[in-house]
Amino acid sequence: MKIVMVEKKMGAIVTCLILAIQILSAGGSKESAPEIAPVAPVASAPSRLFEWTGSEGYRSPMDSRIEKANLVNQAQGLEEGWERDSSFYHIWVKSFSDYDGDGIGDFRGITAKLDYIKNEVGCDAIWLSPIFDCAGKGTTADYNMHGYDTVDYYNVNDYFGNMEHLEELLRQAHARGMKVIFDFVPNHTSNLHPWFLQSAKRESGKDDWYLWNNEKLSWNAMGNGNTWYSNYDRQQFYYGAFWSGMPDLNFRNREVREEMKNVVRFWLNKGFDGLRIDAVRYLVEEDGAKAGLVDTEATHDWFEELRAEVVDAYAELGSPKFMICEAWVNNDRTRLDRYYGTTEVPEFNMVFDFDFAGKLTMAAKYRNPEFFSFLEKQLFNPGNPVRYATFLSNHDNVSNRPASVYKTREELRLASAMPLLLPATPFIYYGNEIGQEDQPGLSGQDLRLRYPFDWKKAEAQLSDSNSLLAMHRTLLGLRAAHPALRIGSYTSVPVQASDVKTAYAYLLRSGGDAVLCVFNLGLDAVPSLAIDSGKIAGFDMPRTADLLYASSASVVHSLTDGTLTLSGMDSRDFAVFALKLVLERILY
Repeated sequence: MKIVMVEKKMGAIVTCLILAIQILSAGGSKESAPEIAPVAPVASAPSRLFEWTGSEGYRSPMDSRIEKANLVNQAQGLEEGWERDSSFYHIWVKSFSDYDGDGIGDFRGITAKLDYIKNEVGCDAIWLSPIFDCAGKGTTADYNMHGYDTVDYYNVNDYFGNMEHLEELLRQAHARGMKVIFDFVPNHTSNLHPWFLQSAKRESGKDDWYLWNNEKLSWNAMGNGNTWYSNYDRQQFYYGAFWSGMPDLNFRNREVREEMKNVVRFWLNKGFDGLRIDAVRYLVEEDGAKAGLVDTEATHDWFEELRAEVVDAYAELGSPKFMICEAWVNNDRTRLDRYYGTTEVPEFNMVFDFDFAGKLTMAAKYRNPEFFSFLEKQLFNPGNPVRYATFLSNHDNVSNRPASVYKTREELRLASAMPLLLPATPFIYYGNEIGQEDQPGLSGQDLRLRYPFDWKKAEAQLSDSNSLLAMHRTLLGLRAAHPALRIGSYTSVPVQASDVKTAYAYLLRSGGDAVLCVFNLGLDAVPSLAIDSGKIAGFDMPRTADLLYASSASVVHSLTDGTLTLSGMDSRDFAVFALKLVLERILY
């Protein structure tokens, strides 16, 4: 344990030395390396920035081919589309589980908690935050080691362990029937990545692996005014959509395109079951205007290539993979759905829905019924083939943790349950299943969402059948048992409740499996409500209605002549029923 701590401290020292050297070489010292003379940004961009460069025959020094002999540690028995049936647990590796006692989460810590994730939470898949070796490293909880500043795509962050530890994690996960995906950052690297250092010095054929220009351009992809930064070695400016420490790769360079595909092959060959891709909206630039910097067709072209040439190729070898994108789009379903592609030219297998958490908050906290219209008309519209992933919070400033958003037990349980009772793929951010709150004193900073998991709180909930953790376990168990909850069609159901306008219901159907979910969003109890199956289009009269889950013991139900009557639904209560149809008597 002491050796590990020494290694990590030495790693931090080396990183600091490299950073200091790089700052000096980039012009941080006015005496030895003067900056390029300040100039006002210009709007126009030279055409050469959008020209194709690099060798078509390029092969990576770490060349990885999709061949049966190269595949190790693969999950067994997976079918294409397995991700639709899965429930994901999102782990911020640095903060989840510390195996060696050095104060930082690691691969072996995750391996030791696989049974917790599968058996106590109920998830059968895991998304790991960035694991590649990165520039910014620190062991303390208040150091934001995010890992999106990659310095080596083919090696792991040694603060998390080594390659053998990661491979063992994959083996143990697969032995439990669990899947694991990694976080991939193709848009940019660290400015300490060897590729960038070589590009700055025009060495090793890396001249055009990044975007360079003699003038500072006024590109503005995300609202930040400064995206072109000076470099002393090259005496030019380089483009970094996020910040100076993460320069954008040039995806009009054929070698960059192949190298990034090779990175994916390398890790999928090692046994990962898929990948989440970061910052997909900014990959390939078409011109200097904002419309040419975000969501370009050239960006979609590369992801379509990645899907066809790499991800889909594994299914032919019996190891189907999938990819999901972070296209942070709000209130523009057409733009978001474009990343799903088409039947003829598919792109991503799944897209994260960044509208979901906010709309759910309006329903669960403020009783706004538009959430159910959103579900019916957008997420689960029969004409919409897109598969969405839902989440209440993640590692970014999308939302506070649910326990910091919802101030009552009933609100929190209602909001936490809803994503688990819909035919989208739920992603549960570590700690949300136990009601962990944002770290105090860090309002507005994404670091507040990345603090260590509260294992004492988790242990206290393990034996409590009424805990939030127990509710997750039960509802995720229902998802596993009922295809309707995972892949079913969605139908809004009329609710009859006199003088009450806060009760809502929907029906999910997949084959012979039918699940009815009923919610009371109101502050007051609903004395009685009725659901007439005869008013549900295309639905036969149910023979039985079995209560699968109710948020409180006061809920009572009866079924008479196809009408389900409920009473005792308190504020923010919900109930889940399995419906058996009269038609089954004929079929069976």
